[in-house]
Amino acid sequence: MNIRKNLILVLISLLVFLGCDTKTWEEPQVKKEYSPVEISQIFESHYKTIFSEVVESVVQINLFNQDSRGIPTNKTGAGAGFFWDKNGNILTNYHVIQPAINSNNTSILVRTYTNDEYLAEIKGYDSYSDLAIINIKKDITPALELFDSDIISPGELTLAIGSPFDQEFTLTTGIVSAIGRTLDSTFTPYKIPSVIQTDAAINPGNSGGPLLNSKGKVIGINTQIKSNSRQNSGVGFAVPINLAKQVVPSIINGDNHLYSYLGINALNLDYGSRIRANVEENFKGVLILDVLNEGPAHLAGIKGDTSIQPDLNFDGDIITRIDSYKVDTFEDLMSYLALNTKAGDIVKIEVVRDYKYKNIEVNLQARPD
Repeated sequence: MNIRKNLILVLISLLVFLGCDTKTWEEPQVKKEYSPVEISQIFESHYKTIFSEVVESVVQINLFNQDSRGIPTNKTGAGAGFFWDKNGNILTNYHVIQPAINSNNTSILVRTYTNDEYLAEIKGYDSYSDLAIINIKKDITPALELFDSDIISPGELTLAIGSPFDQEFTLTTGIVSAIGRTLDSTFTPYKIPSVIQTDAAINPGNSGGPLLNSKGKVIGINTQIKSNSRQNSGVGFAVPINLAKQVVPSIINGDNHLYSYLGINALNLDYGSRIRANVEENFKGVLILDVLNEGPAHLAGIKGDTSIQPDLNFDGDIITRIDSYKVDTFEDLMSYLALNTKAGDIVKIEVVRDYKYKNIEVNLQARPD
């Protein structure tokens, strides 16, 4: 009898539950498929929006010779830039304004999208990263929003704005073709690390202009192209914005930015060097050839090759990690030092020596000229 009574109570509870369920059951929504025309229209609308939102923060930079009264006469160079802050500071390439650094006869004239023109002065520069800050004495435009260039990936959309061949405020589009490149600065023996490669059309006159992502945020500063004709060949390069974040606070005050360094000469492990160093197949790391006397690595006890170059024994320490960052190539090591450390920092270097892992603390020094 109790079993029957309990069964009736369960049935009543179930009916009450179902009666209280007022949810309307619907058919699953079918995912909308866009036609090629609709997709094109979406892209067009997005590009137009980004351009309209950022173009007034981009400038054309022109260099002129001056006459005896200090009035700009004939044009000698051109490039692009963008407002770094609301104080009239403009970020551009060092090589764009370099002719004006040691010349009293060269003026820098900044032109905005609204066709206003202002004379600019040089606030500071850094030839190692090919970056410079110039300033106009007017607070007129909000700065562009900066992204984190460490988290971009190949395949992401890019937009470049500049003045190629004097065609001012030109918009070109493409993708991130590659990340983590190194690039000769052309002014120093050191390479620019973590450079972004893009196929967005970049030509003379784009230098110093912003490379944007699909949200209109700056991921890099357009700086060079790889071409036999000095015209776009689909291989353009931009200084990563994270490097600018490190450098600009120094140069905006007219100070030299102090890069940290280890003081080593090294090479990437490849097929042949792995055999010579007697390490396992596809082992990753940076093989140290020699260390600079009294440099940070030398003072910390890091070892180079025991031979007298060029006849190597391939028995130097192999760097595999710096702090928690895995080091596969010398480019990885350079990027970490430039983007994440400063002179005076203490870093932990993991090396392989005599087939054993060893952690060594290194007190970084300022990179010598």
